[in-house]
Amino acid sequence: MALGRPTVVAAYLIRGKENALIDMGYASSAESVLKEVENSGVSSEEMDYLLPTHVHLDHSGACGALATVFDAASIRVHPKGERHLVDPTKVWEGARGLFGDELMQQYGRPQPINDPRVRAVGDNEKLKLGNGLTLRSIWTPGHATHHLSYVVEESGTVFTGDAVGIRSSVFPVLIPTTPPTSFNLETALESLRRISQLSPKRLLTPHYGIVQNAKDWLDTNIHSLEIWAAKINEMLERGLSIDSMIRLMAEEIRGRTPNPIELPDYLRMSIRLSVLGMVRYIEFSHRSEAR
Repeated sequence: MALGRPTVVAAYLIRGKENALIDMGYASSAESVLKEVENSGVSSEEMDYLLPTHVHLDHSGACGALATVFDAASIRVHPKGERHLVDPTKVWEGARGLFGDELMQQYGRPQPINDPRVRAVGDNEKLKLGNGLTLRSIWTPGHATHHLSYVVEESGTVFTGDAVGIRSSVFPVLIPTTPPTSFNLETALESLRRISQLSPKRLLTPHYGIVQNAKDWLDTNIHSLEIWAAKINEMLERGLSIDSMIRLMAEEIRGRTPNPIELPDYLRMSIRLSVLGMVRYIEFSHRSEAR
């Protein structure tokens, strides 16, 4: 129920002898996530790990509030995200510059987390949850430099985070997630290929839900990113404004639905951010080549 809507962002509970929660939504989602965890039969004392895939507000915003309730849980995050959970001020201010005050009120302000509870987790680290479940961290930058995915080694299930794009149940067309400020096309493509090399059986995605045809979906994401970059680069060469690019990309995505419907506001915002991030990446790449 992020932003009062179902199927905007997913949180995943993994139950072994120890329990872990991967991603947890906005700060405003905290009560909803807490209720669902309790309904699943996991008490506040039984949560062992909180694992945000990265520190963007729709994935880690509720982490501080949930850490207060799950006060025995260890909070693990990529080393580059560690300080932002301890003090989320910089993440909050950066997001406010993109979204504006009205939307930020809907997202809710993340709570800081007591420093000793936050621990860095790097690439290829394992969490043995018991009952035959081992989570392994996979560094998957591109969407963000501090982005992690997780694989359940025994089942071939991968929790992708935003390494893959958005495919909403209400709008079943792939939308790349290429936000500012640290999106990098090359590393995003490398991350998708790395996940594919794991031969995953299924993907558990945040936006939104379970994907059974894992390899096909990863291939589709690779192709979509390449096409997205080419289209935006072409529009930049034509000298189009950012607003024009956002409008044209939204129209193109909407036109790929079998029966074109209006884009929900949160998907329009996702398209806006993805255009801004790709433009920034392309312009930075061009400046680097010119040096």
